[in-house]
Amino acid sequence: MRFILFSVFIFLNTRVVTSQTVQQRLDSLFQSLNTDGELSGAFLIVDSGQVVFEKYLGFQDASKTKRITSNSRFELASVSKQFTAMAIMQLEEQGKISYDDDVVKYFPNLKFKNVRIKNLLRHTSGISDFLGWDPQWVDTKKINTNNDILKIIETKLDSTSFKAGDHYAYSNTNYVLLALIVEKVSGQPFAAYMQQHIFKPAGMQHTSVFSARSPQADLKNYAKGMAYDANTKKFKDIDDFVSFRYATYFDNINGPYGISSTAQDLYKWMLALQNNTLLKPRNFINAISTDTLNNGKPVQMNGLYYGFGWLFTDSANNENKMHFHTGGYPGYQNIIVRELENQRYFIALTNKWNTINVYPLTAGVDAILRKEETPKIEREKLIEATTLSKFQVNKLLGTYAYDKQPELIFKITTDENHNLFAQLSGQLAVQIYPKNELELFYTEVKAELKFLKENDQILSVTLYQNGRELTFNKVK
Repeated sequence: MRFILFSVFIFLNTRVVTSQTVQQRLDSLFQSLNTDGELSGAFLIVDSGQVVFEKYLGFQDASKTKRITSNSRFELASVSKQFTAMAIMQLEEQGKISYDDDVVKYFPNLKFKNVRIKNLLRHTSGISDFLGWDPQWVDTKKINTNNDILKIIETKLDSTSFKAGDHYAYSNTNYVLLALIVEKVSGQPFAAYMQQHIFKPAGMQHTSVFSARSPQADLKNYAKGMAYDANTKKFKDIDDFVSFRYATYFDNINGPYGISSTAQDLYKWMLALQNNTLLKPRNFINAISTDTLNNGKPVQMNGLYYGFGWLFTDSANNENKMHFHTGGYPGYQNIIVRELENQRYFIALTNKWNTINVYPLTAGVDAILRKEETPKIEREKLIEATTLSKFQVNKLLGTYAYDKQPELIFKITTDENHNLFAQLSGQLAVQIYPKNELELFYTEVKAELKFLKENDQILSVTLYQNGRELTFNKVK
């Protein structure tokens, strides 16, 4: 099995290259991607059980006063899910829970039933993602906790979006509930359980369940998330963006994210898995095994199988196969890849959006380790925004509906500073930037909007993303 399946994302030229050492080629790759000095992160590569490359680039925040080092801690984002899943697997191994338990057993005030722990683990529960909830449901003036999310589920969600097991739908709420189950069953706060039963046994001394914006937070060696502001044409700390306010009021959520760690500690995590330090090997295989939906089709995300906090491409129940997970949260983009057969691991933790996509980066690392030609990898292009008049901004505002699915709504709004925001049904509002009067772009994702105007009236907007086009007609 190949190190990572990034032929799914990028075609690799397989011509063998031997003129430079692996270390030299890796160093050349990262140098070529950092000619402007804006790449920021920690990168660690292991081959045949040996660290063959380790690199620390950039700064811990936008002030550029503290450099990223081996001690720098990063928010893991969704890479955290594999740790939450490990806690659940430990409790199952001890006979304290069953993957078939109905979650009502642990949360009797829920209004829906027949959602199992296994549905939470594999994102087949049908429970909506709290990151897409109506902000009016949430107290945005405080830093919310998992129990705050639970109270909203109990009072606002009368049912799931679909019958549990009918579909796959990625939802961070699933892993909030899993973290709460860990607390209920173990009798310990989630952070304490993780420290005692996972981080400490694995030797992960610089890893913790962590809320960076809590008053008691120790931010020493903490790498803050940054992103590009197309208006000022500068990278700024995430907390300086209006559209990322949710990163503050959801900062004390843990389970789906909320773990901070270093590249070296994640390597220790890999070794703990390899040495069966935390779980019996016959039980870990559940994390990277396939399962089926109610219709008998496999649980998959964009063609990738989803296990317990891990993604993989090989349906065989074999621990040697490649498995990985990415993590994205405001300012952070991470990936952790594990391939036990060759003891080959790749860890990339970045704290600056709009610089490099970890998928093609991983494809490049993969090619070098296999002594093949490195595919062309490009840095993300930074586009400068233009300025629209208040009149031009107001023309774009309104509600737009998708013809083929009228309940799918696209809203264009503005704030007091005339910044524009786009919000798709079930998602948070995201800031968008104008190229010109009728073309706007995102910086959070690679996507663009084009508005159609006739007789000085806006008729529709088309979203361009991932090779797809969706046109929404203006309804008000």
